Amino acid sequence: MTSPTEQVPVLFQRILAQFNITLFGLRLYHWLWLMLCISGALLVATPRILAQPVIYYAAAATRFDLERYGAIYEPVAPNLTALAIALGDTNEALRQEALARGEVRYGRPDFRVDFFAETPGSVIVRGVAPTPAEAQQLANAAAEELVRQIRAAGGREILRNMLGWELWQAMQADGMPAPDPFAVLLREILRTQAFPMSRQAEPFAEVRRLADLPAEELNDLTRALEARYDLWRFAINTRNATLDALCGTAGLTLTAPREAALEACAIVNPQAAAQRDERDREIARLHTIENTIRYLASNYATHFTPDQPSAVQRLSASIPTAPEPRYVPQLIALATAFGFALGIGGIALDRSADVTRKIGEIWAYRELIRNLILRDLRTRYKGSALGYLWTQLAPLGMMLVYVTVFSFLLPSGIAMFPVFIIVALLPWNFTAEAIMGGTRSIIDNAALIKKVYFPREVLPIVTVGSSLVNFILSLPMMFLVIAFVQLTTIGRLNLSWTVAYLPVLMIIQMVMLSGFALLLGAGAVFFRDLVHLIGIIMNIWFFMTPIIYPLGVFGDGLAVRVVRWLNPMASLIEFYREILYGSAVPVGMIPTPAVPALSSVLRVSVTAGLILVVGYWVFQRVARRFGEEI
Repeated sequence: MTSPTEQVPVLFQRILAQFNITLFGLRLYHWLWLMLCISGALLVATPRILAQPVIYYAAAATRFDLERYGAIYEPVAPNLTALAIALGDTNEALRQEALARGEVRYGRPDFRVDFFAETPGSVIVRGVAPTPAEAQQLANAAAEELVRQIRAAGGREILRNMLGWELWQAMQADGMPAPDPFAVLLREILRTQAFPMSRQAEPFAEVRRLADLPAEELNDLTRALEARYDLWRFAINTRNATLDALCGTAGLTLTAPREAALEACAIVNPQAAAQRDERDREIARLHTIENTIRYLASNYATHFTPDQPSAVQRLSASIPTAPEPRYVPQLIALATAFGFALGIGGIALDRSADVTRKIGEIWAYRELIRNLILRDLRTRYKGSALGYLWTQLAPLGMMLVYVTVFSFLLPSGIAMFPVFIIVALLPWNFTAEAIMGGTRSIIDNAALIKKVYFPREVLPIVTVGSSLVNFILSLPMMFLVIAFVQLTTIGRLNLSWTVAYLPVLMIIQMVMLSGFALLLGAGAVFFRDLVHLIGIIMNIWFFMTPIIYPLGVFGDGLAVRVVRWLNPMASLIEFYREILYGSAVPVGMIPTPAVPALSSVLRVSVTAGLILVVGYWVFQRVARRFGEEI
């Protein structure tokens, strides 16, 4: 009489026989697989497609005289032009102005500004917003600010020459006094370093008098000072946010009590003292620039009129009449086609490699897989006093190390930095543990392979499964860190429904790691040096993956896109961070979780599937030789 355990393979074979019915050239389980792929693709894609906001586009323009401002296209650094700096400063000015109004949407896909430098001397400025009026307002505000920044680019050179003339006069043996009030202001700028430049002012012997400047140059000079004023204002706000975080003064709104609390904090906290001293110096520089602007406005009427015909002017946007199409049916059809293609690929693989039979064989050994996973987990914490708690404490301790380094020794300026780190560190630990364990999975179980027959694929699968369980067990600690940081930083929880995407990302990551474990586990049998080499590779891979830094810090150029394509973990880490934390934002802002881009998720899913197929194919080709090599 057979035991229930012995009957399982027979039962599985009977069930499988029921699915061997052929319909239109495909077996029934092939049809079920095809439907599963299509349903899964739609399940992943549909929320993202339907969640697309309704947006409106409004286009303004900034036109400027190439004879006067043509140098703005010249590079000021490798791969960086003065125009690119002006566009970046415009975007930052708009973001800071939005924050000052309590508007936290700026920079989101449905509330942003795009710039298109299509022809020399013209920049198209597109406002993107959920309503026609907001899109028009964004476009006009950005075009106006770009007028200011282009004029500021020209005004900086004028100011450098004027500062050079005042510097030359101050260096004369007789100590020539300042001839007028504006010269006094220029010397105060020099003394306080209120206008730092990439190329510092040098003594300039040619006379540069304010009264001799034409109207356009006066306009440019004033705009340069205004742009510098805004930068000092933004810097002071950042310093204040840092001081609030260090001293716990965020709840104090009155100036006198807040400054008293900061003074007391500075006595016991050297970092707070340094931040406060630098802020006070920046406030003095701000006042110097402000006094200079007021002098120019009152004596030379250098008021800002961006729409007036001149060397630089704004062409205002008209209000949009219709929203941009969302292409919902087309995108759903594309997701269906992707699921269909994935299903057909799986069917082709099954017919060529008999995957179904292999899955059935592995399923018959599910008890062995479960017992081996439990053995790994017991062995990992055997003899330790804390046991399971190490799954919580180990990543927490590593997070605290990075937070200490990048918050105090090398400040990153990223809001809610502990959350930024922990949501990326745990998935990376899952990856590192699965790959390093998978590489050793065959050679560490040589005795078991020689004594008992079982599908050799079980061993890499066990390693990935054990790492997955460890990852899942560490998630409660991650959510506690998120809740604690959010409650202490913004006073409320900021979790989003996007956390529901967590299982999807875990499945994609598990598929990819299974492929790596199969490939590297088989390779280590024949090339033992791979076991030692993989540790070095993982260290390099760690720093090539945006775990302790946001990938966006390098911009969105070709190099960043290549990293995303060649390093699937870079995209996966960004996905985890996007659904649990949001985009990296400076201290003082609140990151907003979102759903990853559908195209990126599909790309990483295909990459993970290809890695699994390659790993399985290599493993199958060499598995029969394991007994001889080990």
